[in-house]
Amino acid sequence: MIELEQQELRLSTGNIARYEYDRNGDMLEIFFRDAETTCAVELTESIVLRFDWETNEPLSLSFLSFSNLQKPAEYGEPFFELFAGEWPEEVQEKIWAMLRKQPLNEFLKLNSYVPAHTYRAIPMTSIKHTPELLRAA
Repeated sequence: MIELEQQELRLSTGNIARYEYDRNGDMLEIFFRDAETTCAVELTESIVLRFDWETNEPLSLSFLSFSNLQKPAEYGEPFFELFAGEWPEEVQEKIWAMLRKQPLNEFLKLNSYVPAHTYRAIPMTSIKHTPELLRAA
């Protein structure tokens, strides 16, 4: 049986988003706008972005195993590698643009890791801990 919690969130822009949290499946989805999804991309192994291809507007952001993503790491905030190398070339620019602005940057923080003796940065993200989302998990 699905145990679904639904709430509204006020974004910093004043817009209202809503989230649905499935306690049994431990999946949280934040909906920014009701529209037909024309593209979906795995940002990480546990974070999926759905958006409108024509308008480049994010429609929803899904977090799989959300309670695990929220757990603090032993040495600080957990970071997750972005699957940027796996994104089709024609969508990479769209995704980077969406990640850098609202509403996605209210929930995800972009970072990078550069291993010693390399020049290639590995794109990473972390989840911003908003009070509303912390209550969901």
